[in-house]
Amino acid sequence: MFFYGTLCHRPLLSRVLGRSEAALDLTPARLGDYAVHWAEGESFPLIRAVPGAVVEGLCLEGVDAQARARLDYYEGGYGFGVSEVTVETPGGLRAARVYRPEGSGLRPGVAWNLADWQARWGEVTTLAAEEVMLGFPGRDPAVNARRYRMILARAAARIRARAMSPATLRRPTRPGDIEEFARSQPYANFFAVEEYDFRHRRFDGEWSPPVNRAAFFTSDAATVLPYDPARDAVLLIEQFRVGPYGRGDSECWSLEAIAGLVDPGETPEATVRREAVEEAGVTVGRLHPVYGYYPSPGAKTEFIYSYVGEADLHDGVGGLGGLAAEGEDIRAHVVGFDRAMDLVETGEIGNAPLILSLLWLARNRERLRASG
Repeated sequence: MFFYGTLCHRPLLSRVLGRSEAALDLTPARLGDYAVHWAEGESFPLIRAVPGAVVEGLCLEGVDAQARARLDYYEGGYGFGVSEVTVETPGGLRAARVYRPEGSGLRPGVAWNLADWQARWGEVTTLAAEEVMLGFPGRDPAVNARRYRMILARAAARIRARAMSPATLRRPTRPGDIEEFARSQPYANFFAVEEYDFRHRRFDGEWSPPVNRAAFFTSDAATVLPYDPARDAVLLIEQFRVGPYGRGDSECWSLEAIAGLVDPGETPEATVRREAVEEAGVTVGRLHPVYGYYPSPGAKTEFIYSYVGEADLHDGVGGLGGLAAEGEDIRAHVVGFDRAMDLVETGEIGNAPLILSLLWLARNRERLRASG
């Protein structure tokens, strides 16, 4: 196999093949009369015939049936097929196979640069490959392509999760504290469910018995509560939510803070600024971090970053909003701070990120009003 793009990144190729990096038999190779470009608007490259051009890449030797099946699975969902080519290697000309887009509608952008891709996308794409390959061989590869944006977002969340956090009262997690025996992904669509068989260190230092647990996977999310210190008012949004509907709640429209999933390559701060415009037509200024938290750590991987954002909530703010392309139907309300707290007390606000943000604002409101 001749690789010219992301699979030249050894950690990624290792995940796809299920081999250690040391076991990869790779040699430098050149493919004539082709050029590689970024796929326009995407995080991966495409190759096309260009007379006189040369592509520098790598050849993988020893591609047995299992390796070919894993590579076909990884590439197959994205409209890439295999072509026969001749490449130049240190040992002479060799026949090889190369993955090329087939009727994908992709357009070439600027010239491809592996180092640039590695710096921005290498780590997150490598982690994403782990989730993609959990579906091998039974899941249709097209499912991976359809949900790849969410797979990348979850991989980015795993990278953010590595940041050290305090362990002054709780037990610190040390290397070797958790021994995993098996991992599977029995459900995968926009969201996913993973199951684990593992054991962990107990508080007395002994090992727990083997246990089976499942986790519901989303990406990280971020929320913002717009607050106008001069008017002492906040902006709340209202929309239909399937959670209350599925529970059988008497009220299925929910009052919330502005929220959105953190896209791959995006910071939580950028997420809330983008979502404020999309959902309510509001530009937020200075952001005040509220808390970062797991809303349901016993079952969900979701981690939420919440903020209060200063904004000018003049008389023209509010009304209907949301992105029609995402099926959003959102109504924005500007209410006084005291009115918002009354809605918490009566239970009309039952959304945890909004409640936490309002309680944080209650504690810091006078400071914000004085500094404004």
